[in-house]
Amino acid sequence: MINSKEMKRKKTLLTLVLVLFGFISFGQTDFKWDVIVDSLESDKSELYSKSKLFIAEVYKSAQNVIQNDDKEAGIILVKGATLQTLYYQLNIHKWTFSYSIKFLVKDNKCRIIIEGVYCSDARVGIHDWPLMPVSNTYPESKGLRITGLNKKRYSLLMMKLKEELQLTVDLYAAYVKKPLVTKDW
Repeated sequence: MINSKEMKRKKTLLTLVLVLFGFISFGQTDFKWDVIVDSLESDKSELYSKSKLFIAEVYKSAQNVIQNDDKEAGIILVKGATLQTLYYQLNIHKWTFSYSIKFLVKDNKCRIIIEGVYCSDARVGIHDWPLMPVSNTYPESKGLRITGLNKKRYSLLMMKLKEELQLTVDLYAAYVKKPLVTKDW
C-alpha cells in the first residue's frame, strides 16, 4: 500500500514531467502554436470524435465557433476569441483577441495549430482603445501611442494571452490521450 508521502512525491514528479514535456514538445513561436501529439492508440475516427468533444466542452457554443468541419479529411477549423483585462488608472481595460485553431487528425496522431492572433476589439468603459499589435516585443517607437500601454503592461498582457492559448494546447493534448468513453462503460 502506498503511503500519502510517497503518493504526494509521485504526483509532484508527474507534474514536473508534464511541465517539462510542455516546454520541450510544444512548438510555439511568437503567436503561433503548431503541436503534434503522436503515439496515440486511437484511430482517425476516434481522434476526430475526441476533437469534436473537446471543442464542445471548451467553447460555449461549438456550432458558432466551428468554421469548417471535414470528417473525411480529418480537419476542423475553429474561430476563437479571448477577453483579456487589466485594471489600471481606476478602470478596467478590456481587449478581445481573435484567432483560428486547426485540428488535424489521422490514425495514431493529431495536430493543433493556433495562428492568426490579432486584437479585434479594445475598450475602456464606453470608449474605444487602440487595437494593438500582437507580438513578443513592445513597439519601442511610439509604443504608448500604438498600444495604449507602457512596456510593462503590454508585456503582462501578452504574457496572459500566451498563457491562455498555451493552456488550450495543453488541455487538448491531455484530452486526446484520455480513453473515449463508450456505451459499455
